[in-house]
Amino acid sequence: MKKIAMISILVLTLVLLSSGCTRLPASVETGVRPSEYTGKLSAEEMRKENESLKDELDSAKKELEKLEKDYLNLAKNNEAIISQLQEAESRLDIVVSDDIPDFKSEGTDKNSIISYLNDSISSLDDSYRKIEIIQSTDNKILFLTTGYGEKFSQVFTWTIGEDKPSLIEGASFEKSGKWQWLLQDKLITIDSGSGDKKIIDVQNSEVAGEFKAKGEMYLLPDTSTVLIQNPENNVFSLYDFGASSDQELKLDSKNKYTSFRVDDDAITFEGTYQDQGIEYKVLATINIEEMKEAYSIKNIDETGANENMDTIESEDTLDTQNDNPEGKTV
Repeated sequence: MKKIAMISILVLTLVLLSSGCTRLPASVETGVRPSEYTGKLSAEEMRKENESLKDELDSAKKELEKLEKDYLNLAKNNEAIISQLQEAESRLDIVVSDDIPDFKSEGTDKNSIISYLNDSISSLDDSYRKIEIIQSTDNKILFLTTGYGEKFSQVFTWTIGEDKPSLIEGASFEKSGKWQWLLQDKLITIDSGSGDKKIIDVQNSEVAGEFKAKGEMYLLPDTSTVLIQNPENNVFSLYDFGASSDQELKLDSKNKYTSFRVDDDAITFEGTYQDQGIEYKVLATINIEEMKEAYSIKNIDETGANENMDTIESEDTLDTQNDNPEGKTV
């Protein structure tokens, strides 16, 4: 009996000891006891959690892209505003400047330059200063300013692709002067208003010749020679601005002609004068090709645009007219 009791006590002791050995201390890492541990996530739960995190990441990326796009648009708008302010300041300078204004455009294509000049022209509506566009091509724009600097008018050329124009040296004249085409799209005549005249070569953007003349002038076809009248003695002459040479026309009563007209292939000179109370009319007609031959005037294609032409003065008199009321046609 005692033996059975001892065995029972031993078994009970072993059970109690065994039960005490299975208790674990609290986790050092998490502080969670085994009884409180919920267990590992299943594969499906982990997939769902990953998808949720991916969605959050994609949303964050989209928000970041939107912020970046908004920033770029804002920067672009700021650049546009700065550009507009700069052009506004430039146009303001054009209005208030006493000297030649500093033209400058952000856009360098043809349409942008024309738009810039037109906006500047609009800014000058109530000003004595003016801007006039003379010619617009695919390569450059020719324009004129009036009311600036020591000279009232100045011709500029603006090459497409450049952000500002260049003034044509010497192409300036007083307010009383004017300009007109001598040869459409190729040559311009500047009249200072005081007898000084200049010819602008549009293609080369330069002053091709300077001389004194009164009234109208005429460019002989296919040449660099113009028919002009000397303002001091009223004598007509042929001025070659390519060679800077001048030949006086050999006309009887040469200083009595006051005007001329061109009819087809001939030039007619007219004038009147008084002698002993009697008024006389003089008239002379000269064939243009015969004039060119007599004064050795060559066509541009024979000499080249920039080559000096031979201007040997002819000894022949084209007009043998006497001073009489009827005059004589040659």
